[in-house]
Amino acid sequence: MNSKSQNDGQEFTEVKEGLARILVPFSAKGIEDKKLNDVEEQQRVFYNPIQQFNRDLTVLAIKAYHEEVLAKRRPFNTDRVAKRKREKSEAGGGRPVKHGKANETTNITASTKRDNLPSPPRFTILDALSATGLRALRYAQELPFVTSVTANDLSPTAVEAIKRNAIHNGVESKVNATAGDARAHMYSLLTQAVADEEIKNRRQNKKGPPKPSNNKYNVIDLDPYGTAAPFFDAALNAVRDDGGLLCVTCTDSAVFASNGYPEKAFALYGGIPVKGFWSHEAALRLIIHSLSSTAARYGLAVEPLLSLSIDYYVRIFVKVRKSPAQVKFLAGRTMIVYNCDDGCGAWETQFLVRNRKVPNKSGKDMFYKHGLTLAPTADRHCKECGSKMHLAGPMYGGPLHSADFIKKILDDLPNASDEIYGTKPRIEGMLETALEEFIPPPEDGKQSCKDDELATIDPYPFYFHPASLAGKLHCVCPDEDSFRGALRHLGYKVTRSHGKPGSLKTNASWSVIWHIMREWVRQKAPVNLDKYSKTSPAYRLMKLDQRKEEDQNNEAPEDEEREAIDKLEVVFDKRLGRDTSKQGLIRYQTNPKENWGETQNQYDVLSLNEVTGEEGPSFKLFRIQLADLPQSFLDDFPNKELPEYLQSGPSRHIHVVVSTGSGTGRALDFYNSVLRPLLESLGFHALESPSGSADLSQPNTYNLVITQNADSIRDFARGLGRAGNDAVQHTVVLLSGDGGVIEMLNGKARVDDTSTSLHLPLIAVLPLGTGNALFSSLHKSVSPPGGSPTPSSLVQSLRTLLKGRAAPLPSFQAKFPRGSHIINAGTYEGGFELRPTDEAFHLYGAIVASYGFHSQLVWESDTPEYRKHGDKRFGMVAEQLLKESHAYNTTVQFRRKGESQFEEIHRDRHAYVLATMVSNLEKTFTISPSSKPLDGKLMIVHFGAVSGEKTMEIMKQAYDGGKHVTMKWIGEDGKEERVGYDETELVEITTHEENARWRKVCIDGTIVELPREGRMTVATEKKPHLQVLVDPSVVG
Repeated sequence: MNSKSQNDGQEFTEVKEGLARILVPFSAKGIEDKKLNDVEEQQRVFYNPIQQFNRDLTVLAIKAYHEEVLAKRRPFNTDRVAKRKREKSEAGGGRPVKHGKANETTNITASTKRDNLPSPPRFTILDALSATGLRALRYAQELPFVTSVTANDLSPTAVEAIKRNAIHNGVESKVNATAGDARAHMYSLLTQAVADEEIKNRRQNKKGPPKPSNNKYNVIDLDPYGTAAPFFDAALNAVRDDGGLLCVTCTDSAVFASNGYPEKAFALYGGIPVKGFWSHEAALRLIIHSLSSTAARYGLAVEPLLSLSIDYYVRIFVKVRKSPAQVKFLAGRTMIVYNCDDGCGAWETQFLVRNRKVPNKSGKDMFYKHGLTLAPTADRHCKECGSKMHLAGPMYGGPLHSADFIKKILDDLPNASDEIYGTKPRIEGMLETALEEFIPPPEDGKQSCKDDELATIDPYPFYFHPASLAGKLHCVCPDEDSFRGALRHLGYKVTRSHGKPGSLKTNASWSVIWHIMREWVRQKAPVNLDKYSKTSPAYRLMKLDQRKEEDQNNEAPEDEEREAIDKLEVVFDKRLGRDTSKQGLIRYQTNPKENWGETQNQYDVLSLNEVTGEEGPSFKLFRIQLADLPQSFLDDFPNKELPEYLQSGPSRHIHVVVSTGSGTGRALDFYNSVLRPLLESLGFHALESPSGSADLSQPNTYNLVITQNADSIRDFARGLGRAGNDAVQHTVVLLSGDGGVIEMLNGKARVDDTSTSLHLPLIAVLPLGTGNALFSSLHKSVSPPGGSPTPSSLVQSLRTLLKGRAAPLPSFQAKFPRGSHIINAGTYEGGFELRPTDEAFHLYGAIVASYGFHSQLVWESDTPEYRKHGDKRFGMVAEQLLKESHAYNTTVQFRRKGESQFEEIHRDRHAYVLATMVSNLEKTFTISPSSKPLDGKLMIVHFGAVSGEKTMEIMKQAYDGGKHVTMKWIGEDGKEERVGYDETELVEITTHEENARWRKVCIDGTIVELPREGRMTVATEKKPHLQVLVDPSVVG
């Protein structure tokens, strides 16, 4: 909430949060136009509404902590008061009491002091890095038991702001602003306490080392910009050691939750982070390890009360207690992690010391011995997939939370004001989730011991996501209910984690988890096993290596445990897997609403990480929230709500079609890793088996279609055409290459009997094919926003998905005579499937119709073995074709637009004949430089029989911006030759070849074999059959 005010002649903006109000210089709102050298100084100027969740949670956590402290002190205080009464009663027994006015008053006062409980105890908080003082102001006003809050900051400007804000809130007597290094302040407190204790001991003639004073802070809050690690040592020495509370925020997730800076993470936190989906949970353990190991040097034990991974930072609440005995258990709760980060994602842990429970000499009680642990628990290679294991840690291996502490916060939450605690719904959701996620370790079968709690470890320390598992197997991701149901059916426990939406934790082993995934592929989501590379993790995870070994040896591998797991019956019981916990909770960060935080808009910034490895490209979607963005970006992304074409309901159905065979087969990985979480963040959920139009008409739903064979997309498109409901519009998000678009076109056009484009299906292409000619051509002229670098095709497609415009897709029809055959690449070695036709037929296209070198290249490279190489396969096949340099015996004639006469291309032989409606066949291969997006023009490019060297020269000129269309040269017969380039509306190609190998034509990737003397006719379509989503700049 904002308002303007003046203070000492300077204009301020008042920002209210909770019960606190801070004054921010009004000029600070234009800070984005200023050049600040120090990012920390910039953070001091701004009120950051994103951190309101952190501040609300901390106030409620300190309340719960105080209740716990008070509950422990009450019995002690009651006993102490009763003892004093007894002592005074015995000392004054039998003495007469004098009566009189003065004495009466005195006795009444004395009686009051004797009978009343002691005055409220001292409770102090240090806000060590206070900035504007907002936290300190909230503590002073929202926590009535607090007696003093120290707000410290290194910047004199910030300290002045704290004092000004304290006066503005009327709490200057309770908030003490100090300037200086927070570490110096905290160490000075320790120094003063030791000095005071020495003086006290000298006066009392006591010997021995001075006892530490309790004149320390009850609560210390460390909330820096970046890492809090440099303040750990000082804070642990300045917080009370009889159960003081230390609150820690770290925002340097690029260090503690990634593998980019392992040396820096070790320097700050004393351990190496992990690489993987669960890196943020490992980060919590890394930071707690740093706190615990620092505290242990002073005989201090750290007990985690609440440890949360929130957005881009972590927030940890720990209790600090002087306990050398408890410190002895630390090594046995510290672990290293072996991580299969480049393979299947499995992990194993090993604790540094073994805390072993043994009976005492009498045999009546138990105690713990601390001894050495065994050698490495993991091999150098993952036992699940054979990939290399990497080392991480050391890190904390005990429970992350105290269930009692979380329950205290939740119990008091209904009493918290919704107006003061604006993030209360999310706090409830996250805490409920954190409360659920701990899976108790198995019983040790031994007699209980008073130190059992100190030795507790978390044997299931990390979460995982089914989408990550599905990505390794290149299959559709299991839904949460099915996956949970499978685990529970086998007798395992499974919970969600607060760390990330969709994440799960279980006490099942990785062998069991991967057995469930194998069964998911077998029962629910079949994949083409022949596509797995023999060196890939998926090949071993699916146990294809063992199958081959069994075929050769006629015996199963000798591993009884794994053999028993493989015999487990897996049932994907959705009912058993349903979430039975509290419903309607906001467990994870939701999309920021307009004016969220009441001061300024918040923006979701999504980034796509594309990495090309041995297995092909891999994808990861990152999401951060920013309070400010350059105006150029805001102008380019004006949408504040979902576009109409993504709003599902009775009048529009949304479909996501994943073409598993496109390109190198990464479409399913992209869906699981990028599109699915993106749609979930927008509130969508998938319907994998919708029962009908009623299901598809629900808001925020989409129909998920995973292709099972070459006809899946065409059959799906035909289903749209037969729906019979003209009032329903369809948006199809197509994860495919050009082939998927053409399958949609052919499926829809064959059942299309309408003449209007009002309800044509709208396709949004996410280019995951090899060439992606259509998408590259449509978006060739799109300029990146704000002068940023040119985005990849996939990034551009995601931008278009969220802010595109629909436009009719031009197309052509290719007719074929009787005796022609459509050829599909076989799935068996060296084979092709022929689809013979007894009648003439036709196909629809939107990109290219070719004969000669291009069609030959597409056909001969379209085998399962060549497809594994992606777009490199074209070069491999082209090398052989250029050596042959076949001269095609064919007749070519075309008719220009608006004319009735045909023009024949007078050549004895041809090398290249290609009709196209796009400019580019690849992102950098410009076949038709004059073609514009959606202009509907059919251009023909052709040249006669030439040597392989000349063909290569022409192709190189096409890669140089399409300069080949102006090429001329003198042929072997002394005549001038050129590359022909003409606009046409109809082309006829007749082949006279005897050998069937040279009678192949290509229609947008589909290969058709013509009969001898067979003719293909290509003509532009008069009406569209599909709409396509394009960047707004393409259609003006």
